[in-house]
Amino acid sequence: MTLSSIAHQRLYHQRISHTEFVKPEEVVSWMGAMQSQDYLGSLWSVGLRMKDGNEEAVEQALANKTIVRTWPMRGTLHLVSPADVRWMLKAFTPRIISRAAGIYKQEGLDKKIFTRSARLVTAALEGGHQLTRKEVYDVLERGKIATGNTRGLHILGYLAQTGLICFGARKGKQPTFTLLDEWLPAVKLPLQDEAIASFALRYFASHGPATLQDFAWWTGLSITEAKNAHEAIKSSLVQETVNGNTYWMAGSNPVVKPKTASVYLLPGFDEYLLGYTNRTAAIDTNRFKQIAGTGNGILSSTVVINSQVVGMWKRTIARNAAAIDLKPFDSFNKTQKSAIASAAKKYSAFLGTPVKIV
Repeated sequence: MTLSSIAHQRLYHQRISHTEFVKPEEVVSWMGAMQSQDYLGSLWSVGLRMKDGNEEAVEQALANKTIVRTWPMRGTLHLVSPADVRWMLKAFTPRIISRAAGIYKQEGLDKKIFTRSARLVTAALEGGHQLTRKEVYDVLERGKIATGNTRGLHILGYLAQTGLICFGARKGKQPTFTLLDEWLPAVKLPLQDEAIASFALRYFASHGPATLQDFAWWTGLSITEAKNAHEAIKSSLVQETVNGNTYWMAGSNPVVKPKTASVYLLPGFDEYLLGYTNRTAAIDTNRFKQIAGTGNGILSSTVVINSQVVGMWKRTIARNAAAIDLKPFDSFNKTQKSAIASAAKKYSAFLGTPVKIV
């Protein structure tokens, strides 16, 4: 197996180049978790892994609580299955909160403020209420808790990571927050070690071939914790060594042949790149720095041809249409342009609006 082959396997196992899924919750459950820092981009991440996926169906799944958006891993937003929310928060977020202690101190946030914030937000949301970020900030400000700069965002993140709140349905174009215990019925939590081991198997099935270091980075676990989970499921995995690195995937996964002239328009923060700490199977390190911009936390949407990232794209939404602005690393030939146009048609169907390539 080569690095190029690894990239092709990932496209297949992530259900980008092949899928049997018809429901958003099937995609999210298979993937384990999908980064959702860019909300609209994350909807497309789910939709492109579905047969005939559309944006409305993915948003409806969020409103119907069959998928949930919250802060369960790496201190950033993810889409996860309802059954996974609480055990993930318990397993992954204490380390995130501990690492943020310096930031909290810098922002003047302490246990007393978090406790008061929790009391104020609980009172405002009880009874099934859903409030936008601004409305939650107004509640905190009226309670004499400042939300300026990034204080409000850190408070919201803390309250989500400690299991008080999660995202509800959108109000217009604005996301809302609601009480987790009212949004999702309480469930019996699995044993933590067993849950993490099961999660590891899902990771290597959906993201494989991947390294142990990839899994540790993706979850935020220590390498020792990742090794323990890996050891528990090792008998269900197969391994390949490429350039001195050991890659693992589920033994039930087929080894697939590359699809010729395959083209995909992936959103920023898609798991195809964000699911790994080492992305060189799909993109050169210098090119990755290029799509990651200037370190502002933004990862550009990418054009993938034959498993390799070959450029970037950006969408602009007008009243009755969308435009895709392509920025290739080099130039696209006639065949590639035709294939990109076909990929744009799938995105157009997802949005339910015409898409024009610029």
